[in-house]
Amino acid sequence: MKNINIKIFAIALAIAAGASSCSDALDQLPKTSLSPQQAYTDLNVLEPLVDGLYTTYANAKAGRSGLTFTMLGLDETKQGIVQMMDAGQSGLDNYDGMLNESSSQISAMWQRRWPTVNVAAQSIRGLEILAANAKDSTTLNKIRLLRANACFMRAMCMFELTMYWGEVPVVEIQDLNNTNIDMSRKSLSVVWKQIFDDLTYASQYLDAGRQTGPRATVGAAKAMLGKLFMYAPVESGYRNFATAKGYFEQILNSYSLESKYSTLFDEYGKMEFNSNESVFEVNYICNSQQPNYWQWDMGSRTLASLGESCYIGGYDVVLPTEYAYKMQSAGGVWEDGDQRKDVSIRTDFTYRGQKYTVPSWGADELDPHIKKYEDRRLDKFSTPAQAVDATSGRSFYWSGKNYLFIRFADVLLCYAECLNELGSTSDAMTVVNRVRTRAWGGTLPADKQWSGLSQDQFRVNILDERMRELCFEGWRRMDLIRTGKFVELIKDRNPWTKAKGTIQDFNVRWPIPEIELKNNPYMDPIKDQNPGY
Repeated sequence: MKNINIKIFAIALAIAAGASSCSDALDQLPKTSLSPQQAYTDLNVLEPLVDGLYTTYANAKAGRSGLTFTMLGLDETKQGIVQMMDAGQSGLDNYDGMLNESSSQISAMWQRRWPTVNVAAQSIRGLEILAANAKDSTTLNKIRLLRANACFMRAMCMFELTMYWGEVPVVEIQDLNNTNIDMSRKSLSVVWKQIFDDLTYASQYLDAGRQTGPRATVGAAKAMLGKLFMYAPVESGYRNFATAKGYFEQILNSYSLESKYSTLFDEYGKMEFNSNESVFEVNYICNSQQPNYWQWDMGSRTLASLGESCYIGGYDVVLPTEYAYKMQSAGGVWEDGDQRKDVSIRTDFTYRGQKYTVPSWGADELDPHIKKYEDRRLDKFSTPAQAVDATSGRSFYWSGKNYLFIRFADVLLCYAECLNELGSTSDAMTVVNRVRTRAWGGTLPADKQWSGLSQDQFRVNILDERMRELCFEGWRRMDLIRTGKFVELIKDRNPWTKAKGTIQDFNVRWPIPEIELKNNPYMDPIKDQNPGY
């Protein structure tokens, strides 16, 4: 990734580092001679602070406590056999009693998101104060841009928090010198209103055009507004496919599909803020400064025995399910000729001319693995020119491809869903065929074109199409939640969940972590726990 050096003031680090709960993070006052009121109304502090939100957000999604654990326990992904020996971690796939409020994995995923939310909230309040007192248009525009970025970051974190945990605290700051604010869980309508308000502001004042660095642009905010009206629960009052369709239409001419699917995940190709398809991507670096660590989680333990500089090695933390890697003829999701499969999934474990066929420990170490996040720059045998970013040594531990979190293909598939829900199924199929044409190398065979589907058939098929196009990119859990297919499809396709047989409807939400219930004075340990836990 582009090595962007962002100076994060002690004020950001003091709040973001080591906070154990959403309320604790607010109690960490800036380690400066300035009061919070002074610090958060100083543009010299706020600009690097807001840029730092993108770094803390990237860190929150990195590694096992970030994207990796959110991918477990799905119909698309599961843990490897050896990883299931960890009783606590196994609960993420088993959906048994080990998935509880004491789970260290659940706690880590919760804790990682709140520092960004809390720092963003205080920044937003400071910028509101500055805007009210701005003396010239240049300063006002700068303030609005910074606030838009802070709003976008808060919205992105809150979107995930409420999708995974339901009703969550809403952080709104009125007095910067008073951190004693109400941190009780709020209704879904209140939570989603804040997300809507933040994304609306971001859509008005973020930079125009495509993303060229860590900061988001207007298109990302509009894409997320479209997703908001698709993903928000009906009871929130924000589920509205017509409104979602309108937001997606605002950006349909702003982006385009890459001609080759493989280009999107080629670290020597169109990566790093260069793709016309990228709507919002998260910046990582293939060294110790800001890696994503995902190859360490997603590679093969058998190849890891060759050393950490074998770029396809790792520790089988998350693997594709059989449904996610098998052909339709064998009961899986893939169709003959779909080029996305070989880009997304590694089935061949040949390295340096030797084909590895005998697992070193777990029986599934040479089963199909996730390929999208492999980083060849870190391989021992990469050339100096190829490994120019690998300044911390060549190790799959430091994998660092940028994360294409929102892609135009995703926007198109969401748009197609909206069309179908609004009764325009024929138009919806045309949009899907646009995505599928790329998957077949630019010419979609007649028997692979979607046609003649009913509205209900489209609803079933689009979930499979989203898996083929977006597998392992972080949207599957939320897709299953919003469509009501969470229990049904996971129970059928995840082997660990199926064998255990204990998944229930309440598992659509994770438990509120015990540490939060104990440390947050605005939560009751009994009443505020999600039902079923």
